[in-house]
Parts: sequence; structure tokens; C-alpha cells
Amino acid sequence: MAVQNIIDTEINVAGSGTAFECFYHGGRRQTEPTYHTMETCVTFTWIKLCNNLLRLTANPMYADQIEKTVYNALMASMKFDGSQIAKYSPLEGMRHEGEEQCGMHINCCNANGPRAFALLPKMTLMTGQNEIVVNLYSQSSALVQLNPKNKVTVIQTTSYPETDQIEISLQPEKPENFTLALRIPVWSNQSSVSVNGVPTEGVQSGSYFRINREWKKDDKVVLKLDMTGRLISLNGFQAIMRGPVLLARDSRFGDGFVDEAAVIQNKDNRLELQPTNQKPDHIWMSFTAPLVLGTDLEGEGRNAKQIHFCDFASAGNTWTYESRYRVWIKQTLNVMN
Repeated sequence: MAVQNIIDTEINVAGSGTAFECFYHGGRRQTEPTYHTMETCVTFTWIKLCNNLLRLTANPMYADQIEKTVYNALMASMKFDGSQIAKYSPLEGMRHEGEEQCGMHINCCNANGPRAFALLPKMTLMTGQNEIVVNLYSQSSALVQLNPKNKVTVIQTTSYPETDQIEISLQPEKPENFTLALRIPVWSNQSSVSVNGVPTEGVQSGSYFRINREWKKDDKVVLKLDMTGRLISLNGFQAIMRGPVLLARDSRFGDGFVDEAAVIQNKDNRLELQPTNQKPDHIWMSFTAPLVLGTDLEGEGRNAKQIHFCDFASAGNTWTYESRYRVWIKQTLNVMN
């Protein structure tokens, strides 16, 4: 399948890819600084393609891809005040405006970035035969025409992906038997679903969890997802993801040289991230992770330090040199291992 091949070989940890709008085996080369990578037009087109395939196939893999791209590559393209869309959003460096095109004070990415954001409400829910499918989780309210004789208001109450819990309240105009299908992200190893406080069984990652019952006004479903930090290793570099969100170092935290080599402490590629209230201006989420910095194993350098990371969307979003950022951390080589 062509799209599966793109996922396997081209899409990077932020959910986008290409260089000069061309595929270049970017999946395995994403640790290399690259010119003209992750163009916002490419990010939008990838979201649109995955959305079309999701509606054709009902395969949750495409919703997983959309979620990763939205929370990382797409959101990273927008300046903190919403005044600009970056043309490129590389995995390290600093963000900046793209050139003007066609004699106008905009470029193609200024147009396509907002188009991607405008698609999000339509992608959140789908309907099938006597079924409501929840693809994306966010604070929201939607009125769904279940059938010609019944409408259902679906209310999500959540601060996901900052937190791990999503409450879904169903408000049918009249009681009716139908299926509610919840996307269980492929990255969530331990997920739970309860209906009106009663736990369910059989929740599996990378699938839709379907609940068929008679739904009444004020019925409530609670979904909890596994937001444990996940370590990704590639080409002698390491990166961290938490849920659908990619993390990055940012020089605004002032806790060292963001390009310094380090070893991110982990157990079986899992790590505990500590939420922190130290948030420079315009940063959405911040955490600390244990890193052994540099190449010194004989002094204080041998001890892990809690180093700040923020969500990739916030990294570098001042678009100035004061916020240099980096996703891939060069892993210090230990030849004794």
C-alpha cells in the first residue's frame, strides 16, 4: 500500500516530512538537519489524505496519523499569537516566516495552514450505520444526526493531551440503541473505558472500542489513556513522545546547551516525565526528564539531571533566536556498554 509505505519510510516523529516537497527516505534521515523540510502545505495535504482514507476505510491508523500531525507539525507551524504560519517547521533550529509569493504579502503555507485547522471539527466525529465514531479528543460539543428521527449531542470534557482523561457525555433526543466507537490510540498501552462508572473489558490499542447499548440522556463514558513518556531511538539520537505529543528542548528554559549530547534515562524505552510549572511565555506544556549530560562520567556529570522539555508546537514559537529548540538529542556513546 502506497500510504503505508509513506508512513514507514517518510513521515517523521512530528507527523510530517519531505524536503523541497519531495520524498527522500526522510524517516531514517530525520535526525539530519535538512533544508526545506516539513513544509506546511505538505502537512496539510497529509492530513487531508489521511482524512479521506479514514472515511473510506474506517481504519483508525489514519486517525492516529492525523492526531500526531495536528498536535505536532501543524500546531508548530503557527506563531504563538496566531499572526503567521511558518512555511517550514524543522525538528531543530528556530522558526521564521516564509518568503512572499506572487506579489502578495503571503505564501502558499499561509493559506494551507488555516485550511488544515478548519478541517479539525469535521474530522473529530464520523457516523456510520447506527454508529457514532469518535476519532479525535478535545473539549468540544457536536450535534450528530443519528438517523432521521433522532439527534445526539456529544459533549467532550477534557484537557487532553495535557491530561489522560476524556469524559464523553451523550445527550440523545430520545433513548435509542446505537454504537459508540472510541479510537484507542496505537501508542496507549494501558487504556480503560467506563460507562456510567462501570468498567468495561476488551480495550485494545490501535483499534476502535465499540459500545453498543441503549443510550439515554446524561449517559457518561470515561476514557483514560496511557501518557507515559516513550523513548524513540534512531541513528544514535533519542527523542521523547508523551501521548500524541512530541517533546523538544528549548533554550528559553535556561538549563543548558540544547545541542549538548546526553543519555536520556529510561527503562524499556519508557520514562517518567515530571510536569513542571516553569513555563516561559507562550509554552503550552512542559515536563522534565532525567538526562545524563555531556561526556563526563567521573564527576557530577555522571548523575542524571532533570532537564526541561516542552511540546514541539511551543518550541521555538517566538520565532526569534531566544528560543532555539531541538527534538533529537545526540546520544553520548559509552563503549563499555
